[in-house]
Amino acid sequence: MSTDNLLLATRDGWRQLRGGVLTDVAPWPVLDAPATVVTDFDEAALGSYRFDAGKPSYAAALIEKRARAEGLTDGAAHVIVHRTRAVQGGLQTFHTVVPLELWQRTIEWAAQQADHCIVLPLGALLCAGVGTGHARMLRAGRTLHFFGESKAGLLYQGTNAMGRGADDLQAAVRVLSGQTRAGIANGIVHPVEWGSLWAADPQQDVQAVQQWTALADVPAVPLPAVPAGTGTSAAPALVHRAGVRAAVNPPVARLAWWSERLVPGIATLTGVLAVGLAALGFVVQGEARATRAGAAESQREAAALEARIAAVNSTVMPQDFAPVADMARKLGDGARYDPVAMLALLRDSADPGTRILRLRLEGGVGGSTEPAFQVDGVADTGSVASIGSLLTRLRAAGWTAQPVNALDAAPGAFSYRLTAAPGLRG
Repeated sequence: MSTDNLLLATRDGWRQLRGGVLTDVAPWPVLDAPATVVTDFDEAALGSYRFDAGKPSYAAALIEKRARAEGLTDGAAHVIVHRTRAVQGGLQTFHTVVPLELWQRTIEWAAQQADHCIVLPLGALLCAGVGTGHARMLRAGRTLHFFGESKAGLLYQGTNAMGRGADDLQAAVRVLSGQTRAGIANGIVHPVEWGSLWAADPQQDVQAVQQWTALADVPAVPLPAVPAGTGTSAAPALVHRAGVRAAVNPPVARLAWWSERLVPGIATLTGVLAVGLAALGFVVQGEARATRAGAAESQREAAALEARIAAVNSTVMPQDFAPVADMARKLGDGARYDPVAMLALLRDSADPGTRILRLRLEGGVGGSTEPAFQVDGVADTGSVASIGSLLTRLRAAGWTAQPVNALDAAPGAFSYRLTAAPGLRG
């Protein structure tokens, strides 16, 4: 994930880290380039809750209800669930509770930027990539955050330094080591990672790591940090670990970010494929020449075969064979114009209340030599729709219906001449 243009939005203010230069910027700036924003939502409440019952899909609602009961929010809120874990009889969460107004303003501001603006909550950076037996500490302004995961569950603790001096930070480290000792004993076995969003004096981070190692049961190791003005920042390393999957932007914005990042790779792949296809073209050309030669020979053979077929088709039928052909045609008509089969078809095709009164097989009508059925019936309800349904099913079965004068003048009476459709006759 790109860290070329990072914005650190905390209660201490907004800072931009770009090209190793850290500058203060006004809140909610208009961005001139793609950016990744790391925010603590004005020190919104981070926490870990354990619920004796509930499903992960209900986690946000459960968290908001408890946060309201504990007085962490007094109005509408949006809950960001960073991690859930099933525990015996329920679940445990690690989350951030953001005031709804601030949440909406942040998402709308990011969406209004001319280029991609990815928003990553501080809690996502704190827990990204932290597996079982691991833990991480993150310093954001005067606040120290600790997150760990063990077989016993998720562990979060936070504490505030009284000031910004080295002694204040040392005191906060002592408090945090005491708060987390029991949780660490339950299964945090790997060194604890330490990082600062921005450390004005990098030496303070060095001393904090040393003090933690001296006080806690597991040592601390510093995260990779980059120059940031006169200080250093571990934010780029944490952003890389979190990735765009931890962003809180709508799915469409995240997909747009991914699609743009894929363009260079697709262009390179296209170039490689073009070279491969050019080489393949030379091989295919040789095979194509051989194929064309074979096709020409096949065409000559097909032409000779078609000529022989045409000669056979043009042969005049002998006069003594005409009675046999006429008998074959009549036998074929008998199979097509089977009254028993037609009665079964009419019975299956008629709606309830539509009665078939007569079925008659006729020879040629009006000078035609083609046989036909004449069917007479009546729809008890007088419904045109019932008759239409019958005709539709007959057409689907391969019969053409031609209306004739009904023998019965009752309402709903109908008469049709049915002939086999061309497809059925062929």
